[in-house]
Amino acid sequence: MIIRQALSLTPSERGVVMRYCVMHNLRFETPAKRDKLGEDVKAWIGKKRVWGETRIASGQDEEGYQIHSLEIRFERKVNMDDLFAFIKDKMEKVPVLKGIVTKHNCTHDEGTPQPCQIIEEYSKGGS
Repeated sequence: MIIRQALSLTPSERGVVMRYCVMHNLRFETPAKRDKLGEDVKAWIGKKRVWGETRIASGQDEEGYQIHSLEIRFERKVNMDDLFAFIKDKMEKVPVLKGIVTKHNCTHDEGTPQPCQIIEEYSKGGS
């Protein structure tokens, strides 16, 4: 009985602090299109409280395409959901050739790490 109760507890009730992560890897035709998305994402992030280290990178892949990647964590689920929707909308409007954005429930930075759980993903242009 006690074991069943412990398993039915939410992560926060078990003492696990949930973080909410958004990650994306996107490919563009031009640096201008890549940089515009990067500026828009940074402006959006600048208005939110983030948790831990945020990773944002731009460059070129092995085939010469422009790429942009992001990994960011929040303390509030609503921020993850909003950023995911923001990036998804940008992927539909900006000529992204190929890419994926995912949202994760993260507990891997806690004392008893667990793997991230991808809870939603959106892709464009194949894998």
